[in-house]
Amino acid sequence: MKFITNILAKTKGMFTVSFLDSIYKLLIFGDLWRVAFPFVMKRYVRKSRRLQQKTVAELKNKKQITVAFFLQTPTTWKYDKIYRRMEQSERFLPVVVACPYNMHLNYSKTECLNVLQKTEEFAAAQGYNYISAFDHEQNKWLNVRKKINPDIVFFTKPYKDTLPDYYIYKFRDKITCYSGYGICNVNIYRLNYNLPLNNLLYHFFVESDLHLKIAQQYSDVKGENALITGSPAAEPLIDGHAPKDVWKPQNKEKKRIIWAPHHTIDYLFNFSNFLIYCDFMLALAKKYEDSIQFVFKPHPVLKFKLINLWGEAKTNEYYEKWRNLPNTQIEEGYYIDLFLSSDAMIHDCASFTSEYLHTLKPVCFTVREEENVRRQWNPFGMQAFELHYHAYNEQDIENFIENVVLGGNDTKATDRKTFFENYLYPKDGIMPSEKIFKILENEVT
Repeated sequence: MKFITNILAKTKGMFTVSFLDSIYKLLIFGDLWRVAFPFVMKRYVRKSRRLQQKTVAELKNKKQITVAFFLQTPTTWKYDKIYRRMEQSERFLPVVVACPYNMHLNYSKTECLNVLQKTEEFAAAQGYNYISAFDHEQNKWLNVRKKINPDIVFFTKPYKDTLPDYYIYKFRDKITCYSGYGICNVNIYRLNYNLPLNNLLYHFFVESDLHLKIAQQYSDVKGENALITGSPAAEPLIDGHAPKDVWKPQNKEKKRIIWAPHHTIDYLFNFSNFLIYCDFMLALAKKYEDSIQFVFKPHPVLKFKLINLWGEAKTNEYYEKWRNLPNTQIEEGYYIDLFLSSDAMIHDCASFTSEYLHTLKPVCFTVREEENVRRQWNPFGMQAFELHYHAYNEQDIENFIENVVLGGNDTKATDRKTFFENYLYPKDGIMPSEKIFKILENEVT
């Protein structure tokens, strides 16, 4: 019993769904011994590092290097600039692999396949060289190692929310890379710096000196694989990208507000206020129909959880309301154009807390249990959080809309600009994707 208790204690906080899901993944990912005995994982990492170093040496003599980007959902796609840079190089052959997402015991399999289809459609629309991990003709999942045998693999998520064939354990001899799909603002360091993927990576690209120090302190490998490059996640917000107008056409010019609720209605740091404000935000959209457009930008996991909580019919009905009102819409995919063409955001999402600040536009954080929310930030995240307007109730949200968005009384504008200049824009002027590309190019030359 003590042995089992020890295992459960070590796995607590590693997974995002349920106890049953945690046990399930321990078994299908073959993690029982690695989790129970730290020396087993350390030995596994050391052997993986030797295999990776051998691969680097071999790639120096290879004419063309295949680079696979494992993409689970368009919202976590942050590697466009790296992909495009490799596309221009004769040395690299980039390919996007549309992978399964949220393959959990208690999540809707229909919705999982819907997300995969959206990911495939996104890759096609972007003009990427891509394959689907699902063979639709034979109705089975592909073995990517056999199909394309990539030399370098970029992961878009660090979690075990996919199938084992698309997790780092199957590619431990490859040059594996990861940069956070959002800037790390919270102090839940195990989830951001000490998951198995974080330690097994050959290259862990981090945002800043602060984030490197955190990796050195909290990862089992003491940040030996961490390199400061800046965040590709925010790069399109600051590199001069001209946004498409993705907002629903209106009969006149209106202010544009994004509502981006998080999925954590039942988990760890429990930021999400969705269940509190879901009806109120629809009511606001109707009230301000003549002066404001609203976009519902839910975290992709939220729908899975709502299906479990509300049922599929009620969840779909709610989402359809946002699609069908004359001044509202839903964005469940790539959101850079949405951010750049918006006027403001209301949210409770940890990663957006610093990411949206790149736009220099006013932003409001909906706060529940303020003490709990404040103690979740790391020093970087706390500074970003303080640059938000804070809403503790419905009236605070409406005050933000009336005074800041419509009234233009944006008292935090100067402080946001200072934060952007000091912490968000690369001081050397070189974008993160270019730094990452050069690291890999130099490594195999």
